[in-house]
Amino acid sequence: MRRLLAVAVALVAVFGLAVPAMAQAPAPKVTITGTIDQIGTYTSNMSKYDLNYGRSRDDELYGRTRGRFDVVGEVGRAKAVLGIEIDAYYGQTSNSDRNVPAGTTAASNQGASANGAWDLNTDVAGIIEIKWLYTEFPMFLIPNTVVRLGAQPFGSAATYKLAAYANGDFGGVNWVTSFGPAAALNLTYVQVEEELTGADFYATSGNAFRGEDWAIIASFDFSPFKGLDIKPMYSYFHAAGITSGSARQGRGGIPNAATAFRPTDVEARHTIGVDARWTAGPFSLAPTALFQFGSRDTAIGAAQNEADIRAWFFDVRAGFQVGPLTISAMGMYTTGNKAGDDLTDKVRFYQPLNTDTSYAADWGTQIYSLGIDYFNILQFGGTNPGVSIGYDRYGRIQLGAKVAYAITPALTIGAAVTPNWTAQKVDTSSTLSAAGLTPGDGSGDDRYLGTEVNLSATYRFAPGVTFDLAGGYLFAGNALRFASTHGSAAVPFGGPSSGDPDNVATGTARIRFAF
Repeated sequence: MRRLLAVAVALVAVFGLAVPAMAQAPAPKVTITGTIDQIGTYTSNMSKYDLNYGRSRDDELYGRTRGRFDVVGEVGRAKAVLGIEIDAYYGQTSNSDRNVPAGTTAASNQGASANGAWDLNTDVAGIIEIKWLYTEFPMFLIPNTVVRLGAQPFGSAATYKLAAYANGDFGGVNWVTSFGPAAALNLTYVQVEEELTGADFYATSGNAFRGEDWAIIASFDFSPFKGLDIKPMYSYFHAAGITSGSARQGRGGIPNAATAFRPTDVEARHTIGVDARWTAGPFSLAPTALFQFGSRDTAIGAAQNEADIRAWFFDVRAGFQVGPLTISAMGMYTTGNKAGDDLTDKVRFYQPLNTDTSYAADWGTQIYSLGIDYFNILQFGGTNPGVSIGYDRYGRIQLGAKVAYAITPALTIGAAVTPNWTAQKVDTSSTLSAAGLTPGDGSGDDRYLGTEVNLSATYRFAPGVTFDLAGGYLFAGNALRFASTHGSAAVPFGGPSSGDPDNVATGTARIRFAF
């Protein structure tokens, strides 16, 4: 597959760039666009650090900055894009003002998701993230075709709906051929991990094998009539040994690590389905249905096992707008495994390729998805709802209703309620670790994950400047309970939960300048 990709890139370069001499080329143009967010947040029992909802001792109150900038160079229809990002807290949060190289103490790391901190004098070095670096150009000899090479966003390569299957960024190739204004073929090749020589491996402890991992996505956009867009999609994901934690999380007691995946272990995962969006006057409807199948080899001790993969994912959003009032509803469901299932024999939980922690971030919850402070979400490995969509091995059901009212064109207020359950009952005697929730007695105890309520306001008070205010409160359900947390550097406050899960609260104010 590596050789095929090299040949494909070479052909793209030859046919896409070897354009005959033409009239004088258009003048180059360079633009810079971006956002700067200034954020203040309070959270209680979000459990990003101790991963334990049985004790509310992890309250946070902080300010931080995010800057996101895209530098775009264009010559005619060809362009190159450099995307960079900076995330830093107000005030030093560890024994350094930036993340230090790997191999040093965990105390040198910044708070969750940040890469630096504005300490006294704010001379912070080495905290710039390179998000995008790609070129995009029309393909020579093939009409109505645009090719993109390099580090780039998924965009709507797989689905219209945010993070239903593929979201965030990747290194690879994207090819779009348009067939008139109402149809387009989208082909994407994703290099997840690269085995450079064909015989190498990356070892951290023993033979921690990381092989040649890749994915392809093919989708076709068409609009049979005005107001209706349909996107059928097929994707194949191939992984040898350990793979990216974005594409496969530790779940149900099986880690994404060398103890479970050997060089001979291959995961072959197919995903097929359709996404659609329909607008008719004040009504809108956006259904998504995906089916996943394939196989996953797993090594437990000396045994070699092949699990059968079969899972479903459904997500439906609907809306109605009359004047300044918008009413919206949503429902989602993804299948799961029972507490007593052997995951080396069958996998029934849905696995996205990559969500960038963003599933349902467009719905408006502040706890069960990323909100206006996109550093906060219920976080612990395979149970992170923005990453895995389902809750560990157990699947997930979510319903929601919200209203928004535009008091003026510049000021909008809103409210929402969103209850959550699991598709299969959770074993609340489980132990939490990087391998997910390892069942205790193997019996299912509870499905209710809790109900989140939200209030929000958006005020566009100056050109390019927006003030957002949002709060969320989760009435925690008993399915969030687990017996203990496996102690590690990543779980500094682990230990047995103290009774029922405590409720979770968060509130954020954000000023965004966009240019």
